Amino acid sequence: MLETFGELLRYYRVEAGLTQQALAEKARLSEQAIGALERGDRRYPQAVTVDRLVGVLGLTGLRREEFARAAARKGTPRRAVGSTPRQLPADTTHFTGRADQVEIVADIVRDPAAAAVASITGMGGVGKTSLAVHVGHRLAADFPDGQLYVDLQGAHEPVSPLEALGLLLRALGVAGTSVPGTVDEAAARLRTELAGRRVLLVLDNAANSEQVIPLLPGTAGAAAIITSRRALLAVRHARQVHLDVLSEPDAIALLAATAGRERVAAEPDAAVEVVRRCGRLPLAVRLAGTRLAFRTAWPLSYLAERLADDSRRLEELDQHEAGVRACFALSIDGLAASEDSVDRDAAAAYPLLAWPAVPDLSVLVASAVLGLGEDEVDRLLERLAAACLLEVPAPGRYRMHDLLRAYGAGLAVAPARTAVLNRLLDLYSAVAWRGLALSSAAGSPRLMRAPCMTAAPEIADAFGWLDGEQTHLVAVVRQAVADSDVDRALIAGLALGLFEFYRSRGLWRDWRQVCEAALKEPGDRLTHASLLSDLALAEAELAHRGTGDFSVAQQCIRDNIALLEEHGDDDITARALNNACYVYRLSGAIGEAIEFGERGLAMRRCGITMVNLAELYALAGDRVTQHRYLADAIAHLKPLDDAHGMAYALVVQGLVHRADRRFPEAVEALRRSAEQWRRIADAPGEANTLADLGETLLAAGEPDAAREVLERALALLRRLGDPVREKRVVELLQSDDNCVGEL
Repeated sequence: MLETFGELLRYYRVEAGLTQQALAEKARLSEQAIGALERGDRRYPQAVTVDRLVGVLGLTGLRREEFARAAARKGTPRRAVGSTPRQLPADTTHFTGRADQVEIVADIVRDPAAAAVASITGMGGVGKTSLAVHVGHRLAADFPDGQLYVDLQGAHEPVSPLEALGLLLRALGVAGTSVPGTVDEAAARLRTELAGRRVLLVLDNAANSEQVIPLLPGTAGAAAIITSRRALLAVRHARQVHLDVLSEPDAIALLAATAGRERVAAEPDAAVEVVRRCGRLPLAVRLAGTRLAFRTAWPLSYLAERLADDSRRLEELDQHEAGVRACFALSIDGLAASEDSVDRDAAAAYPLLAWPAVPDLSVLVASAVLGLGEDEVDRLLERLAAACLLEVPAPGRYRMHDLLRAYGAGLAVAPARTAVLNRLLDLYSAVAWRGLALSSAAGSPRLMRAPCMTAAPEIADAFGWLDGEQTHLVAVVRQAVADSDVDRALIAGLALGLFEFYRSRGLWRDWRQVCEAALKEPGDRLTHASLLSDLALAEAELAHRGTGDFSVAQQCIRDNIALLEEHGDDDITARALNNACYVYRLSGAIGEAIEFGERGLAMRRCGITMVNLAELYALAGDRVTQHRYLADAIAHLKPLDDAHGMAYALVVQGLVHRADRRFPEAVEALRRSAEQWRRIADAPGEANTLADLGETLLAAGEPDAAREVLERALALLRRLGDPVREKRVVELLQSDDNCVGEL
């Protein structure tokens, strides 16, 4: 029985008929390395070496798993089976033809010795996505570490590179709050996550080279298939694969698969005529075949006659430049004329489903769009999918082709379009406010201002559900703002309810966009003020990361305070002044931050404000006032059971003790603070406190304890994507030889 890696390598090499020299050349390794591996001098090769050998030896399935397992050290599996992402949409049921293109793309991406990229280009409806997904499924065994899929939506409103990077990183296990805030940093993080893994990326519907370049792997083993309506010539090292219309035999085979093989075989000449009149464009042929399937009494010759006349063909298939619009109309007409009531309802629903400018629809969202129950909507969606009017990219989600969406949206009438957006805003708002109520911010006074909404659906993890609708939220808000008949109170209510979702996820850009949209017509003065405060916080966080404007944040918070002072509620105004304290502190304006904090404290005694002031006075060099405010804050917070406030107070207390060189007391306070942050699931607070604790332990002469704490802080900060604080922790680890670990 073969047990060691060397024995397996020798066995598979001999089986493949290769000498050590030949195997070394093909795998781009040295002959000495092959010999050392077979002798057992090197028992645990690097992952990239294993991947190269697997590719050259043609190992798949169980053989591949056994080979990789023998190469891994005990206790260090390469990846848990359950965590492997398999995101490819279902393979096309009737994938037809494309044999040469399938082999070309497969040969490009299966090369284990390079970060291979295949770029498939062609006109809309020509089958680029189908080819990419088909090749991906075929090569599943060649990419055991996962297959990722992103629709970049290049044909309408393209997904930004940063948004796409976020999707890919989260699929690879990176927490949403850990995704870096710039394209360059996020792209580097993606390349790091892909290093040493055999992962296939399918980047669908790319708009241009600039959109897709940051999404590509940088090391051998990982590969990418790009589809686009444009030739992405600026993508270096990409092999271009142009996809044309189907050959005539393949187009007829596709027609037979959709219309029925017996019917096509019975009328071969008519079948040839139909596909020719469809221009052998796969989407048009598929739609024509689906229509024939619904029209069981039609002979193929009848459809061929209808398509023979140029003017009728334009009516039957399309009269627009894409060449398929009439096919969409005919397909929907087929449903509308059906004796089946579900078919008729599906045809009536189609324009409404097409109206929201979102990438796809879940059953729940589609139910809101149509104002119907989920079971009924599920039947309609499945019927539309069966008619090739909807794609199913993932279980429970439905997507329209770009041209189908444009055609369907053109059929929707104004009152119905507005009603769709109102219902969507209501759904998203209900889930957002439910999430706010269930979150750690459940005691927020904002909850008292929740708008009247439809009952929220029973979603256990409201914020988790909103994660899947992240891009949809911004798109729907933008579309709603553009419709003057949409209820403005719904837009503002959604924006207010998303506060904790966006804050806890660090989605500062989305938050800014939604607030800016809602502020176009904010409604009452209190809502206007709250939106200004939210926009100020989002803008300040972005400015802190180098992508926002502190002056904008400061102006927003000043306008917020002015409105609240006119409103006359001292409690709310005091909270706004505390937010101003935070915004100005982030910008480095310590003196003004202190002024805002003092004004707020004069209106309302608040423990958090006292802690803020204690920290600010320390930054200003006033230790006496710092000590006074900190003592007052702790005395105020203790009886309130304010976990967040006490965690913050303990941090500042620990730093005060450290400044006084009272290291035991400092360590105790910081440990208690870190535990408190962990208890309330505030990862940023825990990470920052652990960094302070590690620095304190170093100063106290406890390097081993410091290293352990700092490495925990570093792991958290990397997950959160905070490069500024991460750099500080790395420097602390490197500041003492006894604290240098693997970074």
